[in-house]
Amino acid sequence: MATLYIYTALGPSRVLMFATIHANRELLEKADVFLAPIGPWNCQFIPTHGSPYMAVVPISADPPEQLASFLTEIERHLDDGQNILLFSGAVNSRAHQSLTRFLRHNKIPKKHAVKLLFSVGMPTLLYESISREYAVPFPDQAASRLSKMCCSLPELIESARTSWGKENVALLADLADSPTVICNDKLANQIFAWLGCPAPQYPEPLPRHPLFLASYTARRLNWALQVRDNRWPMLDETLYFETLRHVERNWGTEPFSPKKYRDELNTDGTAASRDLEKLLDLPDGTFACPDWLTTLPEIDFPPPLPKDKIREFVAALPESIRLPLHQRFINDAVILTPAQKALDTALIEAEPGFAHIGEPEQPVELTVLTMTYNQEKYIGECIESVLAQRTTFPVRHIVLDHHSTDDTPKIIASYAEQHKSIHPVLLNFRRPAANVRGLFARCRTRYAALCDGDDYFTDKFKLQKQVDHLEKHTDQSMCFHPALVTFEGVVRNPEVFPVPNFLPGGVREEYVLEDLLHRNIIQTNTAVYRWRFRDGLPKWFRADLCPGDWYWHLLHAEIGKVGFLREIMSVYRRHANGLYYQTTLSIRDHRRKWGLLELRAYKAYDEHFKGRYFRQFAELASDVFADFFTIFINSGDKKLLLQATTEFPDFARYFKRSMRVMQRSMATYEKRSTQRETNS
Repeated sequence: MATLYIYTALGPSRVLMFATIHANRELLEKADVFLAPIGPWNCQFIPTHGSPYMAVVPISADPPEQLASFLTEIERHLDDGQNILLFSGAVNSRAHQSLTRFLRHNKIPKKHAVKLLFSVGMPTLLYESISREYAVPFPDQAASRLSKMCCSLPELIESARTSWGKENVALLADLADSPTVICNDKLANQIFAWLGCPAPQYPEPLPRHPLFLASYTARRLNWALQVRDNRWPMLDETLYFETLRHVERNWGTEPFSPKKYRDELNTDGTAASRDLEKLLDLPDGTFACPDWLTTLPEIDFPPPLPKDKIREFVAALPESIRLPLHQRFINDAVILTPAQKALDTALIEAEPGFAHIGEPEQPVELTVLTMTYNQEKYIGECIESVLAQRTTFPVRHIVLDHHSTDDTPKIIASYAEQHKSIHPVLLNFRRPAANVRGLFARCRTRYAALCDGDDYFTDKFKLQKQVDHLEKHTDQSMCFHPALVTFEGVVRNPEVFPVPNFLPGGVREEYVLEDLLHRNIIQTNTAVYRWRFRDGLPKWFRADLCPGDWYWHLLHAEIGKVGFLREIMSVYRRHANGLYYQTTLSIRDHRRKWGLLELRAYKAYDEHFKGRYFRQFAELASDVFADFFTIFINSGDKKLLLQATTEFPDFARYFKRSMRVMQRSMATYEKRSTQRETNS
């Protein structure tokens, strides 16, 4: 019988405890305790390139599929005899109830031991520390909800004792008296003793986390280190963070949580604090809120960054950090935050030789936008094909890597070191929608072209030809050409896309928006746009759509005509790791996995055009509904069909009407056929 350990940290020391657990994995494994794999419950200590960072995996109250899949994997490890440790900072009692429900559903408690540990601190400090993890204040409703959760900690613990038995639920006191993380040897030793391990070592270096900083000024400077998570050019981010911690020692602190909910928690939570003290056998008043936290107001948001403190920090930064940091700000000048602009001003003052933020002397006319993820096999050919372009205008190549786990970032960085035209965006987190938005927001040139990291250009004059075409046809907002589609993993000859009969009305010199509504006729790396978003992305722009390139084409076709050049000037690869590879084998299997996303895109397209083209998008959606219906007929699985009907009722009604019309047509055809046979 194996043991599932569930540790929940409900105090201000939680981030340090989580980091300590990760830093002592070998010590834990010697005691036959293994950390749970990444999942929807446990917190993760992520060593990002150049600086470790603690990230908390969001915990939903009722995460059905994700949690079920995650616990199935946990169960497999337990069945193999491994003791597993799950840990989180979940204050939501419903989340704990969901976990309990899923564990019992999987019958884990009948096969294995389940032991729980809660480390609990002052509710007001927990509330303040959770608030400090974020760059902006919580919305009013969320702040109130969190306050009530912190007030309900005794009920959460009593519920766990009821569910699992008092003997299986251990409690420890987190006696930290500050929301800023400080060493807590006693608590760390107690946690590891509960796991059957000797005393642990604290992580070196400490993770780059806002709770290790006292002042909001320091936290803002910490967030200012990367421009939208872009860590290029490389610098020692740990040294940056440690310098910041050292400098801010005399800056003081200020509450970040809303005072009215802090006061509410301090008043309504008095009974809760006393209940916790009794549960933990602590003297009365141990969990009383510190005076400074009750008297000081929260900061006015957003507060201006004090120039004297910024200068003090910049003066303390080593030269090895100043130059690449300034270069980060130069690279992404168009999307800097006010804090980053203030920090760069101080860098320029400290280093008179630094250039001021602005466009290069020769303005860039066209930007090639590339997104890539785990494409070490292809990314070099993509970059080389852009470098090979011959143009009369400057070209910038922005290459955004979605936090690849292979050598893709290294390859991009090596090219960037040799070619100033390459602008890497090497991200610390894989957040596709936010990353797409970040890539597009960086493009402010007159023209833009697309080329994913596994595709490439084949004509060295491609960009020149397309820009010349758009310069000549000023009423066109974009132009495209055919691509050669190659296949990997299947025996299939290369094909040209689009073929002539795929184009609305056949091959023409130009098309209009209505022509693009029937299907996506433009392969991504064949498009050059007269860039619509030179002044930045509007708030209504959707970066979460799949397919996204079709959306971008439609947005440009909305403001101008679409030109067509007949030459094949690029290659689009179909390979096993590509999103649309499955369509090569079975469109129905592809839609089994991605069909709901396709429907969400059609709904978003329809909403953007305010229903003017509903019929066109509904017909496309009907193809997806038809595949979902066929899946139901063949397998009896109606989950996709029901979910699609619930989420997209307008498309579902259109599909049903189309089915009835088709059935009537078939019935009429069969009736007439029968009459003809009878007459003959």
